Amino acid sequence: MTTRPVQLFAVTMGLLIATANISLALTAPPDKGKERLLTLFVDVVSPVLDSVVRIQSDGKDAYLGTIVTDNGYILTKGSELRGDLSCVLRDGTSYDAKRVGYHKPSDLVLLKIDMDNLKPISFAKEDIGIVGNWVAVPGIKSSEPIAVGVVSAPARKLYGEQAIIENVNKGYLGIQMADTEDDGVKITKVMADTAASKAGMKVNDIISEVAGKSVKDRDSLMEMLENYKPSESITVRVKRGSDELSLKVLLGTRTDFDRGAFQNSMGGALSGRRTGFPAVIQHDTVLKPTDCGGPLVDLEGHVLGINIARAGRVESWTIPGSVVKPILKDLMAGKYSNIIK
Repeated sequence: MTTRPVQLFAVTMGLLIATANISLALTAPPDKGKERLLTLFVDVVSPVLDSVVRIQSDGKDAYLGTIVTDNGYILTKGSELRGDLSCVLRDGTSYDAKRVGYHKPSDLVLLKIDMDNLKPISFAKEDIGIVGNWVAVPGIKSSEPIAVGVVSAPARKLYGEQAIIENVNKGYLGIQMADTEDDGVKITKVMADTAASKAGMKVNDIISEVAGKSVKDRDSLMEMLENYKPSESITVRVKRGSDELSLKVLLGTRTDFDRGAFQNSMGGALSGRRTGFPAVIQHDTVLKPTDCGGPLVDLEGHVLGINIARAGRVESWTIPGSVVKPILKDLMAGKYSNIIK
């Protein structure tokens, strides 16, 4: 009980010293200041280092993962996690991983590896992400965290566009749309210089099929597009008055017509799925999208939740532990499909 105040004092003093030496940092290589800052948080992340793993998809780094049971269950971010999966532990050993279940609203997927005697994390008893408090993100390659920052907004629900589940890494048409009384989606606006405009789509066209599959409503169309990447070609069938047309569409990206998304991405790569979560803690750590899926800890070593998205230039989002725990319970009970859409 006496070591933690000492650690807090050391971190605070270290930060003051680092601030006082700004003039020295100006003459040092650009990353020196960051390296010095990260070393101050070694003791903070050390209790959870053995609970963090690297998830790979078809042999390539996909996300970090968080060990949640001692017998091989691991939580991580699910979207875009395709192909053959493997899990690399801190000691470098690798194990095949299988999907157990996927909870789409939270984008959390539960994986299982054939391994016992692992060290699971323990979530904080309550959401204690206080605005202005320091937080850190542990990795697996070093005793230092991969990123540190401060909480900029406490646990909150998302509203408006932020509450809509959408993956910006999917292929984009570049339209606004509305449901119809029957099957199909009505185009209400076509953005200039986008895939839809280049393919000849027009306002009031009704999209009835994509790649030979019937479109029932807006949600079904969005889900279909999840399976396609920018620069892929698809055939879209539309009704235009009494005519039916088949249009060849070369899919684009959201930044083709979304100025805000383009400006956001200038601060570094963002997560493809970065909206629609049930609740998030917002912090300003600069995470790579491939470093989501691991835990977020505060200066006391409390695990506040699972990092789920790099959402903006100075926004990373964490699903609070109070939200994760019931989802994990349902995933363990087999209540959700293991198919990621």
